Amino acid sequence: MIHRQVRHELLNKLKVTRQALSLRAKQVKAKYGPMTTDEAVYIIAHIEGVNLAKYLPLETLDRVRSLIPREIKPSPIAPQVKTTNKKPKSRKAIASYPLVNNAFIQRAVTIGDESFPQIVVMENSIRALIEKTLSAINPNWWVALVPPNVQKNVQRTIDKEKKFPYREKRGNRPILYCNFADLKEIIVANYPEFRNVIIDIEWFKAKMDEVYMARNNLAHSVLLSDDDISRIALFYRDWARLLDTAGVK
Repeated sequence: MIHRQVRHELLNKLKVTRQALSLRAKQVKAKYGPMTTDEAVYIIAHIEGVNLAKYLPLETLDRVRSLIPREIKPSPIAPQVKTTNKKPKSRKAIASYPLVNNAFIQRAVTIGDESFPQIVVMENSIRALIEKTLSAINPNWWVALVPPNVQKNVQRTIDKEKKFPYREKRGNRPILYCNFADLKEIIVANYPEFRNVIIDIEWFKAKMDEVYMARNNLAHSVLLSDDDISRIALFYRDWARLLDTAGVK
């Protein structure tokens, strides 16, 4: 259901009826691909400069942001006046760097602003689902339910970390040492326990493999292609939808 205040503000801005807004939403869906009517309305609101962050929960806001085509530029949002003594921190952009051209730098900054946070958030969401689901079945779930090769990979990483005791540890739980492929293996090996969230395991495996390749490029400082950026954004959106549909918070 469309947030009442978003719709109210948008109708006032556009000076149109609900029926006209519904028609615009259908046009957005037809032009920019699969999405719900609610999401299409939120994209229209974004274009019109409605501050969606005031009304939508973070997970819904993230899904909408992942759907907004790059060519769409929103109308400016009127700034809110806040009384504070703190000066806002300005982000220092990288203007130039030896042996790297400016186009490369700007592309890297864009990827760092968009794709990298999506990977970090989504990967940790998958970790959290695994830990929440399997720990409810067996308190000793890491030993009892995780494939031996994944346990071996994780232990190797933990042992390697011990060679650098001056560095802060990655974490205090083995799941935090799993890479993207490890997470896929754990879910596949225990698929019946995740069936309420992941309806189609073959789809999940294919998407995880696609994103894993893009993630590896990101981890090794290789610029992502437009296709890889889209793959990450779509799976980021779809994973959130799966959790939302299954009622997982």
